[in-house]
Amino acid sequence: NNQHNKTTPLRGVFSRSHNFRTMLVKNPFKPESGSRRFLSSTKARRLSLCIIIAVAIGAVGLLFIDNKQGKNYLKTSTSIQKKNNDNIILASSSGTTDIQHRPSKQAGDAVGSNSNKEDDRDGEELQLSAAADKFEMTDTMKASPSNNGNPTPTDMSMEIEQKSRAYPIWIDKQRAVNSNSRPYGWCVSEDLASNDESPKGLLFVKVHKCSSSTGAGVTLRIQDGLSKRLNQPNQNQTARAHGTCFAHYNHATATKRSFQKRDPSQSFLWSIVREPAQRTLSHYFYYHISKQNNKATEDGIMAVLKSSEKQNYQSKYLDLPSQNEQSSSSTERIINGYDFVAVNERMQESLVVLAMLAQIPLTDVVVFFSKIAGGYDGGNGKSCVKLKNKWTTPKIDEYIRGDYQSANKDDYLLYNAAQRSLDKTIDALGRHRVEENVKLLRSLQQQNDEQCASKVTMPCPEPDDAEKKRDHIRLVKESCYFSDIGCGHACTDEVLADYGEKEWASITTSSYGQG
Repeated sequence: NNQHNKTTPLRGVFSRSHNFRTMLVKNPFKPESGSRRFLSSTKARRLSLCIIIAVAIGAVGLLFIDNKQGKNYLKTSTSIQKKNNDNIILASSSGTTDIQHRPSKQAGDAVGSNSNKEDDRDGEELQLSAAADKFEMTDTMKASPSNNGNPTPTDMSMEIEQKSRAYPIWIDKQRAVNSNSRPYGWCVSEDLASNDESPKGLLFVKVHKCSSSTGAGVTLRIQDGLSKRLNQPNQNQTARAHGTCFAHYNHATATKRSFQKRDPSQSFLWSIVREPAQRTLSHYFYYHISKQNNKATEDGIMAVLKSSEKQNYQSKYLDLPSQNEQSSSSTERIINGYDFVAVNERMQESLVVLAMLAQIPLTDVVVFFSKIAGGYDGGNGKSCVKLKNKWTTPKIDEYIRGDYQSANKDDYLLYNAAQRSLDKTIDALGRHRVEENVKLLRSLQQQNDEQCASKVTMPCPEPDDAEKKRDHIRLVKESCYFSDIGCGHACTDEVLADYGEKEWASITTSSYGQG
């Protein structure tokens, strides 16, 4: 005690009443060294070890909670996207996002008492499952140190923003290179298109179950309408048969058709993308269930979702690889290499933008939709197939939200970049003008449906009587460009003729689509 009293005043205070060491290890139940009570060295070490273990357990717990919270970014992508840009959302063109599930225990059975048919339109309007409303970050996106190492909304949107663009009006892009370029330089004859190593013409990459039949119908409508206006063939003869403007509209990958070598000054290249999980489900229900008349099961759906052959299907199908761009991503090559990439869930906006970029009348993108779930496919020499509605279960949706999106990062990046590019293009063309054209397209589509629906002969269903079946096949060939593509085009031309002529006159005498 005397030795402690000889210390400095501040140290003396701690020594006499509140010695720091004593406060930590003081034991009131074991008297030692007079009136002061201390823990033994063994017990002190044990107490210290317990404290260290408790702190370590607490730290591990906090890390687990932070990690779990970080993973929740997948569950908020729709609201994040909607906050950043109201138009980068997953929704059908009709604006509905109904979710329909069936319990796992009922997998393979009918969808209860639901009598509403799913309007698939080869994927145009669909019942989005909960899993469709998610977005998976790609490996190249970087986490933010300010968010405990987890990706922030800015991180997730950054790569989409970088890889998207506003598509230019085709002729404006060409005249920036050559002032003598023609407005419809992509309208070339089949001879010119086929006798050259550089693909030319109106080129549509038809991806399976991405509104591909509708896109093919639109491509042939554009080809037919433009050929007639530029060359005025016999009005009883379709321009496709006349062969004025060459168009590609069949199923084939972009690389198989060598579209990476196309001549940009004499071609217009476009396609349609779709929410990846919905495309995979539609592909499975069409080819494996409807066409083969099989019964869908939860295990079967899970198997196809896990199939490596179907991973990043759209990115691989549309990619335009080049020896000079090996370092770029497939999304960059597609967005920059195509003249337009439409979005399946925003079909009407996409068709309006397509018409404005190609400078064609809206009447050229009015079509009867080829496939409706609950309807038929095939006919015209092929067996008619009754289309079955697709469904999911909570287990399937949970898998899509997690492992499926991780395995299909390229497709999700492409899909979201296409959405953002569509918005940028709408802004460049003039959002108000595009919105007005969307309203007009809906009106034209309604007129077409009301006046032509009863006059259109679709390939399916076919009559059972042999003589009636022969007449039916003849009427189908007159009604459609081929198979179930572009059916009713003659009636559409007749019903919308007056408006089409006025719009064409306006296009050829003004700077259509500017601003």
